Amino acid sequence: MTGGHERIGPTAHYTAYVWRAAGFERAELFSTWQGAALYWGFFAAGEWTTRLSPSTPSMRVYLEYRHRLIDAVVAEHRPDVVVELGAGLSRRAVVWALDDGVRGLEYDLPDMAARKRAALASAPDEIQRALAGRHRVEAANVVDPSFGQILREALRDSKRPVVVAEGLLSYLAGDERVQLYASIAGALGSDGLFVSDLHTRTGQASVGVAASVLRAAIRTVTRRRNALDPYADEADVCRVMETAGLARVSFVDPREHHAAQPRLRRLHSPTHVVTAGAGSTRQS
Repeated sequence: MTGGHERIGPTAHYTAYVWRAAGFERAELFSTWQGAALYWGFFAAGEWTTRLSPSTPSMRVYLEYRHRLIDAVVAEHRPDVVVELGAGLSRRAVVWALDDGVRGLEYDLPDMAARKRAALASAPDEIQRALAGRHRVEAANVVDPSFGQILREALRDSKRPVVVAEGLLSYLAGDERVQLYASIAGALGSDGLFVSDLHTRTGQASVGVAASVLRAAIRTVTRRRNALDPYADEADVCRVMETAGLARVSFVDPREHHAAQPRLRRLHSPTHVVTAGAGSTRQS
């Protein structure tokens, strides 16, 4: 990944602390002092003002919303392998491996992959034993053309894989997104699912000033000038994904997952969670 992606590291620490604060299972394994410092420093610097208006999602609400909704979508698919791209300090693949015996696979840039492995090496012995043979963290540049072959090989024997890209697309240029979609489309197979969060200008417009406040907040955390470069609208998303080889592109209605994730009833965000499948069977 190019241009500004070194800023993803601080964001990973921040989100890991948010997931712990929100009570997500196993999030404590990846919560760091860096994340706590970012979270409370950002709060003191003015993020608290977003919590005064019910129409403006705070950073915590924004992150918790997308994480819970993606979790619900993954669970509904009943995967036999959970893959996270740009995994950062996410706890999702670890939870699936520990609680359901589902193979977990994570990809990230070398520095972040090393941090994730170090966190797991510090986990209790019983967790390390339970993860052995079920979960691994690999260093990879997921927008490099060579990643398609890596992912195809990793999913070769899977029947119902789920590939998740949470919080990743907003860091990628348009051509990088297309390359990533093509790699995923060539690896999923007929019953695989791709799940990601993304933004559209029409979605942001629906919450008015709240979207501007949220963009400013994210730029503060990531120190990235162009955070949240959105698609034009839902049709634009479908066109780009389908041109890259994905199919059955669908925008998730959070109301359909309130029973599985009751907290979603109290959360709102301009973000979209989108699913897609492969346009044809997996390439060999």
